[in-house]
Amino acid sequence: MLITAAIHVRQLAWEEADIDQILEIEQSSFNHFDAYSLADFERWYHCNPDLCIVAEVNGCIAGYVITRILHRIGDLASLVINPAYRRRGIGTVLLDTIERRLEEYGVNKINLEVRKTNLTELAFWLNMGFVPFGTLPGFYEDGEDAIRMRKILAEMD
Repeated sequence: MLITAAIHVRQLAWEEADIDQILEIEQSSFNHFDAYSLADFERWYHCNPDLCIVAEVNGCIAGYVITRILHRIGDLASLVINPAYRRRGIGTVLLDTIERRLEEYGVNKINLEVRKTNLTELAFWLNMGFVPFGTLPGFYEDGEDAIRMRKILAEMD
């Protein structure tokens, strides 16, 4: 486990240095059906820029999370860790950060979709407290189904 003091978490800057790094991580992590394009990132960024977070290790972006608020629910589009930095706790740090930010907005639920065949990712989300609550048939461009998952962050009064 990476010592969390070595991880610097900050808002994504919409500038070439950050964008180039997240696009590189995206391309190394997903097939051509699932990888977000620059236009996808820009669309998500402009929904809630303060919910687009990066984690740096030694000055390089090691991972990022892209989220927006939709109908008072956190909608987590992507949480990706550079393959060279996986299994070091960076995903947990990013998720904790985004959950705290969502709670500051009064949001108490967070939803996401994951490929039904991506067992590693499913295990991560289950371990992080997410539970399946439905499927989206043919959600992915190649026709594969998605599992919808949700986490209750806090009970609001």
